[in-house]
Amino acid sequence: MSAHAYTEDQLVEQPAIGLFAERGWQVSSASEETFSAAGTLQRETKGEVVLVARLRAALERLNPTLPPSMN
Repeated sequence: MSAHAYTEDQLVEQPAIGLFAERGWQVSSASEETFSAAGTLQRETKGEVVLVARLRAALERLNPTLPPSMN
């Protein structure tokens, strides 16, 4: 561990990321995120907390009989 072992990253974020990975979730570090529609997480700013493209794809997958979205 680093000289700064008692950080939010070490005490909260890394253990949470580890738990999600153990349970089969896709995890990634966004510390070097680029913002744009083609960026790391496909969001324009760090203020966008919902990953709209991924949410829309999941909703369409869960509701295949609904008409296509009108965006």
